[in-house]
Amino acid sequence: GGGGGGGGDGDPSCLLNRALSRLKLSPADHEGALSDCDAALRAQNGNAKGHYRRAQALEGLGRMDEALGAAERARQISGGDDTVNALYNRIKGAVDKRKEEERRLRREKEKDERARKEREKEEERRRRAADVDELD
Repeated sequence: GGGGGGGGDGDPSCLLNRALSRLKLSPADHEGALSDCDAALRAQNGNAKGHYRRAQALEGLGRMDEALGAAERARQISGGDDTVNALYNRIKGAVDKRKEEERRLRREKEKDERARKEREKEEERRRRAADVDELD
């Protein structure tokens, strides 16, 4: 590009280099990296590296479903790059694990709810039986 001195604003490769630098900071600047990736992808949506770094930034922010989507997009564009696949698989594993945990907790809650209703029915039966006994 021309002009220079703009801090890479608008030039996808400069923005993505800055995003990488922000991801490497300690602690990482995931918000800044995400912002750079979004700007780079607005200029060049088919950029696999942009989607890859965006996935890393979202993962760092704990936004795993969005991270998975970005990693999937990077995977489609890159045609099965090993590094991209590794990121995708790691994020997918975390998302699957979370979903399984949510299912387990839901099943547990439903089981507890059924048991509670069963106890209430049993207490009601006992009350009725006691009421009948009093009539004798």
